[in-house]
Amino acid sequence: MRRFTTSSAMGVVLLCCALFVPLATAGPVESDPAATEMLNLGLRGVYFVPNQGQWSDADVYYGLRSRGLDVAFRESMLTMHMTRETAEPSPDREGVVLDARRETPLADTRGSSGESADLEHLTLTVAFPGSNAVLPIGAQPQTAKFNYFVGGEGRETASNVPSFGAVIYEDLYDGIDLLVCGNDDGVLKYEFHVAPGADYAQIRIAYDGIESLCIDDAGNLQINTSFGTLADGAPVVWQEDSTSRAHASMNRAREEAVFAVERDAPLAHTRGSSDQTIPARFELCGAHTYRIALDGPVDPTRELIIDPDVEWMYYLGGSGDDFGTGVAIDASGDVLISGATTSTDFSGRNNSNHGGGGFGDAFLARLSPAGALRWMTYLGGSDEDLAFDVAVDGAGNLLVAGATASSNFEGRNNAYHGGGPGGLEGDGFVLKVSATGLLQWMTYFGGTQGDMGQSIAVDGAGHAFVTGETNSTDVEGRNNANHGESEEALVVRVGDSGALVWATYLGGDMKEYGAGIAVDTAGNAFVSGATDSTNFEGRNNSTNGPQDAFAAKVSSSGIVQWMTYIGGTGIDYSQGIAIDRAGNVLVVGSTSSTDFARRTNESHGWLDCFVASVNPAGSVAWATFLGGARDDEGLGIAVDATGDCLVTGLTDSTDFEGRRNWNHGGNDAFVGKMSPSGSLQSMSYLGGIAEDIGFGVAAAEGNRAYISGYSASPDFEGRGNAHHGGIDAFAVKLRLADGPQLVVNATCPSGGPIQVSWSGATRGGTIVLLYARNTGSFRIPSGNPCAGTQTGLGSNQIQIAYQGSAGPSGSRTVNSTTGPGACGGYLQLLDVPTCSTSNVALVE
Repeated sequence: MRRFTTSSAMGVVLLCCALFVPLATAGPVESDPAATEMLNLGLRGVYFVPNQGQWSDADVYYGLRSRGLDVAFRESMLTMHMTRETAEPSPDREGVVLDARRETPLADTRGSSGESADLEHLTLTVAFPGSNAVLPIGAQPQTAKFNYFVGGEGRETASNVPSFGAVIYEDLYDGIDLLVCGNDDGVLKYEFHVAPGADYAQIRIAYDGIESLCIDDAGNLQINTSFGTLADGAPVVWQEDSTSRAHASMNRAREEAVFAVERDAPLAHTRGSSDQTIPARFELCGAHTYRIALDGPVDPTRELIIDPDVEWMYYLGGSGDDFGTGVAIDASGDVLISGATTSTDFSGRNNSNHGGGGFGDAFLARLSPAGALRWMTYLGGSDEDLAFDVAVDGAGNLLVAGATASSNFEGRNNAYHGGGPGGLEGDGFVLKVSATGLLQWMTYFGGTQGDMGQSIAVDGAGHAFVTGETNSTDVEGRNNANHGESEEALVVRVGDSGALVWATYLGGDMKEYGAGIAVDTAGNAFVSGATDSTNFEGRNNSTNGPQDAFAAKVSSSGIVQWMTYIGGTGIDYSQGIAIDRAGNVLVVGSTSSTDFARRTNESHGWLDCFVASVNPAGSVAWATFLGGARDDEGLGIAVDATGDCLVTGLTDSTDFEGRRNWNHGGNDAFVGKMSPSGSLQSMSYLGGIAEDIGFGVAAAEGNRAYISGYSASPDFEGRGNAHHGGIDAFAVKLRLADGPQLVVNATCPSGGPIQVSWSGATRGGTIVLLYARNTGSFRIPSGNPCAGTQTGLGSNQIQIAYQGSAGPSGSRTVNSTTGPGACGGYLQLLDVPTCSTSNVALVE
């Protein structure tokens, strides 16, 4: 997504909005008010290349090439030339959108040469009225080189042409720089960087080549073109504490790094955390021109910022209260969200609310990968219904689990069992919905007391496995006896047509519940939850305290294989479970135990989130505390394709370990990323000024994650639509942090110019470049920020080479000179706010 960074004399303002939804399509682009992506170029990385004669237009100084899109950077403006296939291509060029083997024109003011009858063209110009006349400058050098050997009229061949990760227009407006950059997935971003004393109100953005501009009811900018209507998501702004930092303008991005011996120099303090949102909106200044306006006061001591990792956030709901609980991703990349709603006017609904008190109806919603709501379906009957989780089978059907007090649940294929107290006063349920949102069947499970389904997983045959809890001693389909007189954990298997296969009680003579379930390729089910019982069936260890979390393995036929207690002498409970590539079981939950068995670190506060790894034989391998000084709860867990673990939940801590951004206010949702060995790699707060809770997490390709939950915040970071009122369900797509990366280009062995570039650091935070003559292992000594952090440098003559701002986007390039003595040594970046380190880079 694009981010505009602006500032007044009182402080720095970062404004977030999106320019376009993806354009490289064969048909018109639909208006998508929820989208906050910019141009998805379809590249693995974004490369800005200087014009060394390979493009005939001498007014183009840098270019960016993609299938169906060229971007040309000119004096104080940029031009985008888009190409798509016509509806009826000629027979000899059928199916060709853009011939990548030949050199097509780079976004001339007209389509000019190279156009063909079966391609449509659209040229848009983005200008900045009232700006200064400035030329673009390449920044953030990349390792990629390009060769241009085609030549042609007015063009020259060029070889070994360098590439850059960003283009800067310095002093585009007085005191304001424009930065254009991109990420590894081809998403182009714009940022305005405004120096103290400059006025952000100077900025104007004007389009040429469009039909009209308008602002919809949700505050999104609608850009009408001959290729369709493009959407620019409403800007999002908040203000963060910056009393301990000097604001660096883009003009200071080239200040020198001095290789000085500063062994005892203290590191800079981390930033404050009492953040506040400020309303912002688009404002039209003419038929084709707009600006970004702020509707709230700016604290002169605080900075406004948008977390750059959020790609989009979408509120789901209506005028009542809406709660998001589960999330899943289908094979097409669409996102499925389950939950409960009291709204009869839920946005995107394809049927009517069934009625009922309490939580009202269960619901299921489907969103596109770009964050557009495709449909929403009410599920239930005339009483209270609640969906807790969703899963996707191999055919793309959606399986939902929950609890219901409705005896007339729509689509039912069996009879309601009744039920008394125990969560909802009723039955658990499993149902199946088609990919288009049509209910296929619904099955009640349980007995004559209260029953509930909390989590669902699907095996390769399309069978659904559900865990939850029950008060019923007569659960239908049971293959064993209830163990106690109170609540018992339960596992149920349902066939692909909705027939109950079996039900298994899990537990001992005290209370327990099942909260998470996962299925392996052999059809075994793994269940997590909490128990008060010391005699849990199948146990292979002893209890640690009055309430333990647990993990259990159940065979495909419903037989308990093993059960493991997880925890310490306090209160421990689990809410989710996942299986990694090695067959280890990962359990997430919350704990008040400071002596958690197999822990790898220390407790942060009274209530911590925890993640524990249980090996395939049922033994706890490690456990990691996650959190800060206040309460932190883990509610959802997933494993990505690389084996990293993703965790979500809620936190009241403003000092959450590993944080890459800052608390938005009250309880925030969060997402953390951990290595397969349990090391925390990053953590991001998600939310707004009120309470926000993350319940479900799903891992996606490209180091992405989807989070579901609910929010009372009308200003949720990255939002692409308006809050509906009360409590809304939400879905968030974000790019997970990879940690800082460092690139060094030096003149060695003689010494001279040196260029140090980094990316992935905390946006606007403090970084320190450490230098040593050799690699090894060195821990930062006590008395310094990040004390105990292990670097990859040897302790021989380690020194601070440079410290300063990471830059507003967490990426920056510093140029300097150095003598020959620096050659052969090593640099490593320390990101002070997160205490994370970069790769070790050789000075060569």
